[in-house]
This record gives sequence, C-alpha cells and structure tokens, in this order.
Amino acid sequence: MTKPNIKLLAVIVAVPVIGMTIIAPAITIIKNDLNISFADTQLILTLYFTFLALGQILSGPFSDKYGRKPILLLGASIYSISAFFASLSSNIEILLILRCFQGFGAAACLSVGRTILSDCYDIKEAAKEMSKMTAIMAIIPISCFILGGFLAEFLGWRTNLIALGLISLILIIAMSLFLKETLVEKAKSISFKSMFVVYIGLLKTHSFNFFTITTAMQTSMFFAMNGFMPYEFERKGVSMSEFGIWFSFTSLGYIFGNILNSKLSPKVGLERMCLLGTICSFCTVLIFFWNNLFQNGPFVLSLICMLFGCSNGFAVANSMTGAINSSKFNKGAASGLMGAFQVGSGGLAGFLIIYLGGAQNFNICLYALFIMSGISIISSYLIIKMKKIRLI
Repeated sequence: MTKPNIKLLAVIVAVPVIGMTIIAPAITIIKNDLNISFADTQLILTLYFTFLALGQILSGPFSDKYGRKPILLLGASIYSISAFFASLSSNIEILLILRCFQGFGAAACLSVGRTILSDCYDIKEAAKEMSKMTAIMAIIPISCFILGGFLAEFLGWRTNLIALGLISLILIIAMSLFLKETLVEKAKSISFKSMFVVYIGLLKTHSFNFFTITTAMQTSMFFAMNGFMPYEFERKGVSMSEFGIWFSFTSLGYIFGNILNSKLSPKVGLERMCLLGTICSFCTVLIFFWNNLFQNGPFVLSLICMLFGCSNGFAVANSMTGAINSSKFNKGAASGLMGAFQVGSGGLAGFLIIYLGGAQNFNICLYALFIMSGISIISSYLIIKMKKIRLI
C-alpha cells in the first residue's frame, strides 16, 4: 500500500485545530463587536466542538463504507463554505449556526485523517508516525495563533473566517491531486443500527475506554485553555496580536514533546508514555498554581504553557493510537467515537469553566485543569494495570 504523505495528512488532521486557533485570538474582539456576554462568546468555540464531536460519530463509520477520500472531500467542502458564509454574519445567532456546520465538516478531516494512518501502519509504527504527524501539526497552531491575532486586531475578526475558508479551499485541491485511497476492504453495509452495535462493542472494550479517557482529558485541557487564556493574557496587558505570539509557546512545547515521544515510544511503550505524559501534565498544573500566587508576567505564563504542551506531546499521540487500534476491523468507527469524546469533553469543559466564572477568575480555570489531569493519570495507570493482568 502507498504510504500517505505525512505532511499533507498533518494539515488534514489539523483542520479542526485551525478552526479553533485562528478564532481564539479574536474572541474578545467578537464579544465587544457583537455586544454579547462571556457565555455567548464561549459558544463560538463550544458549539464548534459539539458538532466536531457529533460529526466524527458519523464520518468514521461512513469512511469505512464509502472510503476515506470521498468523506474527507465532503467534510472539507462543508467546512470551507460555512467559513465564508460565517464571515458575513450580522449577529451572534447566524455566526453560531454556521460554526456548527463548520465543526461538522471539520469532523471528517480529524476522524478520517487519523484513520488513514492506522490503515497503513501497525500499532507500533502508527504511534511513531502519529508523533511525527502531530509534531508537524503543532507548527500549524503556532502560525494560526499569530495570524489570527494580527488579522483580528488590524483587519477585523471577519477576516479570520475568510482565512479559514481559503485554507480549506487550498486543502481540497491538494487532497484531490495528491491523496490516495487507503481503505482496502469496505464495509458491506452501514446503518444507524449497525453503527450503534459497533459503538456498543467499542464501549465494552476496556482498552478503548481508558485510552479514550486519557486522550479526552489531555485534549480537553488544551481546548479549554483556548477559551480562557485570552482573558488571562488580556489581564496582563497583552493585545490580541501579542497573545497569538505568547500562546504559540504551547505549540512549541507540543512539537518538542512529540519529537521526544517519537524516539521514546517504540522503546518505552505507548502505555508507559501515556502515564508519563499525564504525570508531567499534572505537575504543570501545580506550576500554574504557583505562578498565579506571584502574578508573574506573560513570559513566565507562556513558558509554563510550553511545559504543558510538551507533556501533551507525550500523552495525546499514544493514547489516540491506542484507542483507534483497540478495534481491528472498525478503526474508522473507533477513531470517530474516540474523537467525539475527545472534542466533546473539550467543548463542555471550556463552556463550564467560562460559565462558572473562569473568564474573570483564573483560579477556577486551574481547578478544572487539576481535575482533568488527575482523571487522565488514573485512566493511563489503569491501561498499564490492565495490560499486566492480561499478560498474566
């Protein structure tokens, strides 16, 4: 089988992150321009995450039936069209509806793009290639945070959405020309009943559950930070264009973590790397608490974000690979269900943190990160314990 171009695959899988990171720096500007509340503003990200989750539940199984490439092209087209129309939004209601469509389209890119990797490699190679891919992916948020900040501050938040539409349009052309179909044996039939049966089977698989919880909690922490960090940096006197630069340190850490993981994971094992990553993540949250006591400036806060990104690089790629490979014959469905939990929990976490006052009180945000990192440690430990029991 022809191996996929990892760089192209990285951009495909990064489409949902692009839709988040270009918009995140514009959040406070959208709030002021449309004269809406903190909670309504957070819905711009939360509803995007919600439909990103729901879309993966459908796109995974449909890619098992109709092939990876057709579903990718359909999803990217929905994403692009909705982004262009969203740039014309006159009120928050229209913007939110179109962000739902955008999340639904992005779901196919995230779910199916990851599945392509598992189509072409065994589990050990997939973990290594996933780290390479996510390291490349991490460069994209750096560029998007910086681009999004400058676009929002100097050209207005609508240009951020136009940029999303143009990026996805270029990606559609690239996929049409260079992406090959990787599904060897298509599912014979698909129905909501059959999807339900497959998903129930996955939920009865302990390895799938624990890997999914681990990646969901770790990813939720990053997604939630995109919602509340703009307010914390604003309190430190940082403009939106500057925020894009400071918060991009998180992605730099993620790149470094994934590079290390690609070297260590084949030797240490993806289960142990998951546990190491979650422990490092927990320690980073403790450092956030320490930093908040001394009220340091944006540079120190960005360095801590970079440490968090590094710990994410250890945990996320391995836990995603483990979850997808928990199923031998329904990897598309496994990727879709895992991704649904991943981004769904991230959207819910982000909304609850802002709803409970996280935009005004940074301590609320840190308590939420503390809980999520603790849950991920427990789930990653249970993965190792379960494996030892099975070997015995």
